[in-house]
Order: sequence, then structure tokens, then C-alpha cells
Amino acid sequence: MEKNYNLFLDDQRNPEKSMDYTGNINYYAEHWLVAKNYPEFVIMVKNNMPKKISFDHDLHPEHYEYSSAINIPYSEFKNKTGYHCLLWLIMYCNKKIISLPKILIHTMNVTGKKNMTNLISSLQTIKNDI
Repeated sequence: MEKNYNLFLDDQRNPEKSMDYTGNINYYAEHWLVAKNYPEFVIMVKNNMPKKISFDHDLHPEHYEYSSAINIPYSEFKNKTGYHCLLWLIMYCNKKIISLPKILIHTMNVTGKKNMTNLISSLQTIKNDI
């Protein structure tokens, strides 16, 4: 595995396919390794912490029907979402006492993106309160 790499978490798209949605030029300008699901994500991070991670939310067909839902029933899913990956990453970095890599969220799931953004914001709030 590459030493200094970017990780792109998405079950369907590749980084260059995300340009149209995000408008982020970095998807073209930088090299990305791709994880398609939670187990691949965990293995790649444990083997070598990326410098940047871009998250999709819906990582399995069972998540797709909730792509426009107001509430996402995370506890009912058999397969983990990008939200679960982000939560695991935060706990892993906390346990290892290492900084989080730069986080990008490229998902088209509006509620999922909001949940992931809120998770990051709450982490920042906790750090500021300490």
C-alpha cells in the first residue's frame, strides 16, 4: 500500500466520477485508492492512515431507498454506511491518539451528508470545550 495516499470510499463511483457532483478539482488532481465497503475501509486505514478521505454515505443497495429520507434507520442496516465508517475512524484515531486525516464528503444522500457533517461538527465542539 502507498505510504502517503488519499482514500475514496464509495461502492459505485470512482473519484473522477465524483467531479460532477462535488465540483472539487482535487478528485482529478490527486491520486486516490478506493474502498468499496466498511471492511475494506477498516483494513486500509489500519494498514496505513490516509492523508485525506472522501466519504460516500450509501455503500450498499439496502441504503439506497433512504437516499432522500428524513431519518436514516442506521441500526436496522445489515451493511454499514459511510456514516459508520466515519464513526469508526473517529473512535480509531481517538484510541490511537492520532489526528484525523482531512475529511471530504462527496455523497449525494442529503440526510447522510448532514449526519456525517454533524458528527464532525460535534467532534470539533468537544475539542473546543476541552
